[in-house]
Amino acid sequence: MKGPALVVFAVGMLLGLAACETTGPNLTVTQNSAIAPGSTYAWKPIESVRERGVNPAVANDLVQQRIQTAIEAGLDAKGFRQVSDPGQATLLVAYFIGLTPHSDVRAAYTGPVGPAACGFSGCVPGWGVYGYPALEGMTVNYTDGTVILDLTDQSSNQLAWRAVSKQRVDSTSIAQSTLNAIFAEMMTSLPGAR
Repeated sequence: MKGPALVVFAVGMLLGLAACETTGPNLTVTQNSAIAPGSTYAWKPIESVRERGVNPAVANDLVQQRIQTAIEAGLDAKGFRQVSDPGQATLLVAYFIGLTPHSDVRAAYTGPVGPAACGFSGCVPGWGVYGYPALEGMTVNYTDGTVILDLTDQSSNQLAWRAVSKQRVDSTSIAQSTLNAIFAEMMTSLPGAR
């Protein structure tokens, strides 16, 4: 490979590697003790989310209600039964959410620019400057979200099960259907009574 062909090959490889980036969820589940299918649960009493200084994107009543609805739907689908008194529950449920902003600088192909060569047969379209591909730096801003869902055994006050999901999030991530899917995926390892 010589000259322009080598440059085209190199640009193609860079663009191919950039396209391989993983943005799907990264899920980790830890279980300390057996959880009986059909157990009762209640929300673990914790201080207000707003008092903990959580990101305003999730520290509002609308988003908190959607998250609780998604968790309750997932537990219900597994056969767990909610009780209103935490003292009467087998399991106590809590969740935590963290958002981390990131910025990446990436190379972007700017495309063909003007004629590269003209001769007796006409002009041949060119690439970038002097017939070579042109690359331009571009800043990409995104947010990674981490959701932790804990089930604590009421009798021992020990963490019985934890799921941690990490993935890229955006403004559509707070839609009820998206939250339902995230928490349903997180709960796949829980035993189901149905």
